Amino acid sequence: MRASRIIIILLASFGAVEPELYEDAATLCDRCACVIANRTSAVHGYDLLDCSRKGLTHMIGGWPARFDTAEPEREIVLSLSGNNLTRLEQLPATNTTLVFSCRHCNLASVAGGLFLDTANVLRVDLSHNRLTGDALTAAVFRGQYVGEDSGLLLQLDELDLGANAIAHLQEDAFEHIVSLRELSLARNPLGRLVGGTARALAQLVNLEHLDLSYAELTELDDSVFGGMRSLHELDLCGNRLGAVPEALYPLAALHTLNLAENPIEVLSFAQPLDYLFELNVSSMPVLHTVEVDSFAHVRMLRTLLARNNTPLEVFDMTILYHLTDLRELDLSQSKLKHLHPPTGSVVLPPAAYLNVLEILLLHGNPWHCDCALQKVLRYIHFFSHSDYEEEDDTRCETPHMLAAMHLVDLYYIDVCDQPEEGPAGPMYEKPAFLRPGAIFLSLLSVGIVVGLGIVIGLVIVCLKRRLAAQGLGFTSAPVRYTSVRESTTSTVFQP
Repeated sequence: MRASRIIIILLASFGAVEPELYEDAATLCDRCACVIANRTSAVHGYDLLDCSRKGLTHMIGGWPARFDTAEPEREIVLSLSGNNLTRLEQLPATNTTLVFSCRHCNLASVAGGLFLDTANVLRVDLSHNRLTGDALTAAVFRGQYVGEDSGLLLQLDELDLGANAIAHLQEDAFEHIVSLRELSLARNPLGRLVGGTARALAQLVNLEHLDLSYAELTELDDSVFGGMRSLHELDLCGNRLGAVPEALYPLAALHTLNLAENPIEVLSFAQPLDYLFELNVSSMPVLHTVEVDSFAHVRMLRTLLARNNTPLEVFDMTILYHLTDLRELDLSQSKLKHLHPPTGSVVLPPAAYLNVLEILLLHGNPWHCDCALQKVLRYIHFFSHSDYEEEDDTRCETPHMLAAMHLVDLYYIDVCDQPEEGPAGPMYEKPAFLRPGAIFLSLLSVGIVVGLGIVIGLVIVCLKRRLAAQGLGFTSAPVRYTSVRESTTSTVFQP
């Protein structure tokens, strides 16, 4: 009897707690935006449940009655973003394709079996929360059970875990979502991709896009990308890598690589990346050398973005020997002065630059417009783009004679016939009164005149004071005036 009472009390307790875990499905469309769109020739049919910033504190307890949850060809889009949930419970069951978002939800934990009854979940966004590596267990991404000890793999396509507090990953975290094609771990304090974290990522052999930007990375295990034969795009922007990581070279299918904002001093590729088409090496704070010959390992490159590299003053255009398919080159907003080999003694044949760049951005640099620069611009057909806007700052900074001239206008003059600026023969001759010697003499003359004036003034003041002290100073008696009518002399002439 006593045991039965305990059981009744426990059941009552669970019954009282259960409603608190989920939001009432019957009133969701009163609190949230519910949209039903039928299928057309342009779009698939979908149901939208937008509960963003509606003050929810729990997972929804079910789907609105008007939603079709049985048709796999239909799509449900659910957004709980902007609500203070703190913990994410299991999603309600549906056979439709599911797109789920819970960004900025203050999430710190996730229930195991989150997608247990949503086998057709397609995209999940859990970014900008407080999730850690310990919260992301293998059970979170577990699919439906088909036996006692095994379950179906979840067919998740895209997963965004960016801007959380993930410092490591459990080795089996992604074992149920190996079909994942896109993963973002950007803006997490990962630090090093080694050990269990590296092994967790290595399981994602079907990844095509991986975002590891701003993840404080300093080290990558050489095997972390070894099995990713389909990875096309890798973003390593904003990390702390000091060189091109060795872990990249097994990525045989890599098309796009972003290494911007890393403290790489010498840019060099030690091994081939045969299918790399786009490379971003912009905003590197200490980049001072680009090893041109190493670009023979990335011959298929079509886009090279190297803007805002302020330590870089010279860019060797012999790089085009190796990049014969290059179509876009961005060297803007740096400290570049020259576009020729650092020695300046090698004259390259025009055949080196036969590939015509479709886009060449050179603005925002302090160009020194000399004969070498003019030759390189001719070789790469820069002058074929003759139109430019007045505010375009692709202009010469030196020498003085060509200052503020647009680089396109160098086509109309022969810089090589101009005398080089320097001690042997300056191109700009200043007027005589602006020469340093004349300015010095003028200042000296003014100083002498002012100094003599001060000395003479002091001498006069001292003399007056000394004479006054001896009573020999200059004095003047007051002048007295007398009226003629009142004068005594005027009475002599009275009758």
